[in-house]
Amino acid sequence: MELPPYRFGAPVDPPWFCDRQRELGVVVDRMEAGIHVFVLSPRRYGKTSLIRRASERVASAGGRTAYANLLLATNEAEVATVILQAVLRGVLGPAGRARHSLESLLRRLRVHPSVSIGLDGAVSVSLDPSLAAGRWIDVVADAVAVLHQAAGHRPAALVLDEFQVVSTIGRTGLGGAFKALADGAEGVSLVFAGSHLAVMEQLTKGAGAPLHGMGERLVLDVVPEEPMVAYLQRRARTAGKRMGRSTAGLVYRLADAVPNYVQQLALAGLEAAGADVEIAGGHVELGLRTIVERQASTFAQQFEALASAPAQQRTLKELARRPTASVYAKAFLDAVGVANANAVTTALHALDGREMVVRKDRVWDVADPFLRRWLVQE
Repeated sequence: MELPPYRFGAPVDPPWFCDRQRELGVVVDRMEAGIHVFVLSPRRYGKTSLIRRASERVASAGGRTAYANLLLATNEAEVATVILQAVLRGVLGPAGRARHSLESLLRRLRVHPSVSIGLDGAVSVSLDPSLAAGRWIDVVADAVAVLHQAAGHRPAALVLDEFQVVSTIGRTGLGGAFKALADGAEGVSLVFAGSHLAVMEQLTKGAGAPLHGMGERLVLDVVPEEPMVAYLQRRARTAGKRMGRSTAGLVYRLADAVPNYVQQLALAGLEAAGADVEIAGGHVELGLRTIVERQASTFAQQFEALASAPAQQRTLKELARRPTASVYAKAFLDAVGVANANAVTTALHALDGREMVVRKDRVWDVADPFLRRWLVQE
């Protein structure tokens, strides 16, 4: 099957991995040195693609890595289950190539899980919720120890993706528990990756932050225009198309330079070109309209979900029309129909929690360029 020239909507591997060489080198170096690192970025910036690529490099050099996505975890027991399962899978490796037997690994755990093995050889675990709730940190600490022992004298790294979730679990969040865990994780690099910047900032930055000073912070920005434009042109050629520099720049700007949206719009422009060899600006504009039309029902549902808070709806619409840093100016307050700055703060906080708005260089804007276009059109 012929592979598409652009890919979006999920983490990507080469040849769709664009640039990020500096950031990739930093993460790999920290993993190999056993240093904890925080990788922060808004959603769709390529955070997961970056840490997966770094994990592959460490593993290819003989290290041991495990990847745990905490997005769906809702309590301490589920956090522990996801991490333990990730470590067992990382240590055992592909079916038939395990260096350690499952039985020997389980003997090292203080809380014993129920284990099943799928047809593909993947290990799945479950823990007694009542037991894991009280001893979840023991489960996680044992998992980290298993990863360290399996690595021997080689590097070991545990990736905790969507780590911002821990702030909502328990009465005060789990940040402090992970601080104690990280302090005792000798020889294992913990990679804390989060896609909600405001929450991750609260966990890692400033006085009182539970994870402050515990590791290096790496905040991802968008991929710069020059390497992204070159990437778009190079990938177009693999599909037998040409994309001029000005057209590639248009894709970059219309997609707000966000890697995922850039790839999505580039593919839509290529499809709009049809039999034409040259992908032109008109094709990109047509592709943009097509994306918005396809997602219109989703955007409508997102907007209707705010119906109980009309100030949020009006704030979102106004930012779509005019992104601004002056959200507390009288003109903005009048435009969104609120009486004071506190109402705007409340609306922005709620919209930021839904990841519908983003603040870049002090300017508030709609986070999704396609949602912005839909709002303006509607």
